[in-house]
Amino acid sequence: MAMCLSASLNAQTNSQYTEKDYARHPLWIKMISDPNTNYFEAEKAYKIYFQHHPKPEGEHDVIGEHEAREKRLSKRERQKIQADNRLRLDVKKYEHWHMKMQPYVQSDGRILSTDERLQIWKEQQATPNK
Repeated sequence: MAMCLSASLNAQTNSQYTEKDYARHPLWIKMISDPNTNYFEAEKAYKIYFQHHPKPEGEHDVIGEHEAREKRLSKRERQKIQADNRLRLDVKKYEHWHMKMQPYVQSDGRILSTDERLQIWKEQQATPNK
């Protein structure tokens, strides 16, 4: 009962966002932290956000970034670098989450709970290999 209530509340939470919300704010960051989030909705939020914002380059892709850190930077420049680094980390977290959750996504976008995954594993362990 509680699981059904939680799932329905989550569906309502995700449906309150529009594509404009996804384009303006990185809502996918919060969505991947929610165990009840809809996989397809988080994927949609991520794609829409980066259609409107530049995707940060990888850590080692930024030529001259090290030299920029050596210089005396203004407060605004330091804040921009910190924000870029946070976003870079969040993108890595999303990509890891995206890959890790794929096997557990149901056709409606629901992700199997930890208990459901454990049950599948136990059933696989109980079945003798042929």
